Amino acid sequence: MDTPLWNKVLNFNLDEPMSQYGFSTRLASENFWTKDFTEKAIVEYKKFMYLAATSDAMVSPSEIVDVVWHQHLIFTQSYADFCSVLGKTIQHVPSTHNREDFEKFKLAKERTNKRYEEIFGTQPPEIWNYGDMFEPLQLEKARYKIRSVIITGILITLALLIPFYFLLSPIYVRIGNPAFMTALTIVTLLSLVLLDLYNRVKLLTLAKKWKAFTFVHHLTAMELIYAEKKQLKFVIHATVNRLIKQKKIVINSDNTIQMGVLLTHPETIEEFTILETLHPRPMVYSTFVSVILTKPVFHNISNAIDAFKKYFNKSVDFANLFYLNLSILALLFLLGVTRLFTGLVHDKPVTYLVTGLVVMVIIVIAFLNRLSNLITTNIIHKLYEPKIERKKVDTSSWDWQYYLDDTILLPSFVEIINDMNDGYSSSSTDGGDSGSSCGSSCGSSCGGCGGGD
Repeated sequence: MDTPLWNKVLNFNLDEPMSQYGFSTRLASENFWTKDFTEKAIVEYKKFMYLAATSDAMVSPSEIVDVVWHQHLIFTQSYADFCSVLGKTIQHVPSTHNREDFEKFKLAKERTNKRYEEIFGTQPPEIWNYGDMFEPLQLEKARYKIRSVIITGILITLALLIPFYFLLSPIYVRIGNPAFMTALTIVTLLSLVLLDLYNRVKLLTLAKKWKAFTFVHHLTAMELIYAEKKQLKFVIHATVNRLIKQKKIVINSDNTIQMGVLLTHPETIEEFTILETLHPRPMVYSTFVSVILTKPVFHNISNAIDAFKKYFNKSVDFANLFYLNLSILALLFLLGVTRLFTGLVHDKPVTYLVTGLVVMVIIVIAFLNRLSNLITTNIIHKLYEPKIERKKVDTSSWDWQYYLDDTILLPSFVEIINDMNDGYSSSSTDGGDSGSSCGSSCGSSCGGCGGGD
């Protein structure tokens, strides 16, 4: 290895000059990547480019590395500076999908793997063996969408109403209403408790099968905070509080905040974004939060976590669990509706029953919605409990301390938060289909590099 060259390549900052929508922020945003995965992909891109610069023959990137490469090509000045460090301009060679190219890129891939192992050791599988960040979870996509299943379930429930009526009405007419309502309430509550317990056990068992190199095992404290609370404002509170402790932000007597005296340059893009937003005048905290919520570096947190939840909820594993919950709860509701029709046919008072069924529908909807969020609000955090106990994460850092105890905010800052007008919207957009179109197609269209000029 040419150690001096590699150190220059490794230390090359793709985010220089720092901006609110710089290279790594844009890369994560367009591909719904977590912070750690983005940083790993960039390091592997640098390793690949080092191989390209020091190889006499073609080398070939992985699909994920190629996504980073494509992104860097857009930043023309940065790419030119990077190639200057490498000592040659690395040409991007697309594949034409003919047989000759197939053999050429196959040999390039084998050559890349061999040289990588000789110089850097084992390739990280999450970057080199898969097409996107989510693929290592090995979740098979469900055949039907949850929305379609719900509509089908409603139609089936309505279709079963008539046979259920003829089957159960002879029994229902002999059961008093208070007794039926009490029994249905107890059975429903018991079912909800048992289903919730089963859901947690089932999902945690599935999550524990995910290999240690998958992104879910390498989330930041801020990503976990959003995953649990589903609101970015808590992430912003934590970041601002840390900057107040560092005296980079000061609280004024009128409870506005402003940038303090900076003795050093911002250390992170998050810090840079916050301080640039506060420059040059003080801001009311509620206004400040409303502005920061739109910033890409923070929005990337919600994008990645929401994309993961959406990806998981489209899987066969989640679909089967959802079908089970929906079927049991629909059966209980059908029992109640059948009772309602029996009462109407026999001219019995049904006011309490109707009220009970409306409440039941509301509870069922809330329960199923909670189930759809369970992987991020609960299960992922269970994976981190052993890591925290074994000190596998840096619990001495402020971010992790806040994740473990969100009551450690500075009293003066808590007062500002409590006075904040919560009228702004803190919702985040879904991640959409995980990964970008480039991430899914580059592996077939971009074969490697053709050396340098």
